Amino acid sequence: MARELPIPVRLLQRLPPGTAAVIGALVLLGIAMAAVRIPFRNQLRQQLAVRDARVLAALIQQELDDPENPAAGDDPLAAIIAASIVPDLPGVETVQAYSPEGRLFATFLGDTNAALLPKDFSESSTQPMVGFRPKPQPRLDVWIPLRPSGSTEVVGFTFLTLDGQDLAQEYARLDASLLRQVWVAFVLIGATLAFILLRAFRSLDRANRLLADRSARLEQANRELSLAARTSAIGAVASHLVHGLRNPLAALQSVVANGGDSRDAADSARRMRAMIDDVVRVLRDEQGLAGFEIPVAEIIQESVRRIRNHPSCHAATRWETANTEGPLLDNRNANLTLLIVENLGTNAAQVLEVGGSIRIRADYREPNWEFVVEDDGPGLPPDLVPRLFTPMSSTKSGGSGLGLAISRQLARHMGGDLDLVSSVPGCTRFRLRVPCPQPASRLQAVHGVTAP
Repeated sequence: MARELPIPVRLLQRLPPGTAAVIGALVLLGIAMAAVRIPFRNQLRQQLAVRDARVLAALIQQELDDPENPAAGDDPLAAIIAASIVPDLPGVETVQAYSPEGRLFATFLGDTNAALLPKDFSESSTQPMVGFRPKPQPRLDVWIPLRPSGSTEVVGFTFLTLDGQDLAQEYARLDASLLRQVWVAFVLIGATLAFILLRAFRSLDRANRLLADRSARLEQANRELSLAARTSAIGAVASHLVHGLRNPLAALQSVVANGGDSRDAADSARRMRAMIDDVVRVLRDEQGLAGFEIPVAEIIQESVRRIRNHPSCHAATRWETANTEGPLLDNRNANLTLLIVENLGTNAAQVLEVGGSIRIRADYREPNWEFVVEDDGPGLPPDLVPRLFTPMSSTKSGGSGLGLAISRQLARHMGGDLDLVSSVPGCTRFRLRVPCPQPASRLQAVHGVTAP
């Protein structure tokens, strides 16, 4: 029984393609905007606190610059005291005076303990420094450097603690405004991003479906082509069998009709049986799954043996066979190669006079094996050469002209070809190319093979 998928997984499968990626992108966008919002909020809060501190610093500096306070310009201590007791500052809870080095020397209002100096405190500080304490009650701590009128030297610091309730409310309004803006930006950017991603994934899904459909059609076409190729091969092999059986059948018919020698009849029957066995073996290898490899030297030796056993071959015919090193042929191509070479050699034997010679050799020229079959016979009639591989073209008595046509069809089924290289009196040469693209990892070291 198949295991049922979890409900969230089944829901995701029903959503449009790319929904999970869009959700992930929106989550990342939200995290990024939240991460940017926090430092931006802190920066705005700091600016608001510094704004209030600068207002206080302006009031205190105005007190120091008051011409009615002559002591402030002559005595630094008097200047600090005069600045620290500015009347009517709103919400002030603590007022303390500090030396330029940061030592507390007077408390005018509030807690008498020394305040905690800011981390960035410096004797040369010329700008107000602030710190906000949200708990237990909102408080704003302000450090203001003091410079008497007409002087650039800092003579001390005034520390003030103010009620921070108004500032805390302003912070809350700022946070709410920033949150709304972030949400609006998230919705607008997220909607645009989701729209673009969903459109892209939809287009990609259509492209994938189209590609899958084309792949399925291509695979079906490949299967049909493979079936057609195998059918063509089977037809070519069957044609080869029919072509080869014509002569033995004619001889057997003559024996039966004329009461000839029974040994001729038996010989014809053996030849027909051998041809049928060969074709059955080829068809079995063509359809089978198991494969093996055969050295080219064995193919040449077997083809010579069959040609020599053919009735049309003179006993005095001379043979020259050779092959160079190269990779092994798989059994399917080897069987078809054997049929073609045998047919070429038989044709050559039928036109040779007593004492003529047949030469068969094989050379590996990557990625093909090239088999050459030549004889020193009279050559082909010039008018036959243009239609040599056309069925029903033959110069032999009773010939059908199918042999060379079938041989070329078998060669092309293997991905190779069969052609006539030359035909002149004293030399007729055919060349068969058989593909063998695999690396020559297992080489044959057979040279100058002589037929038995």
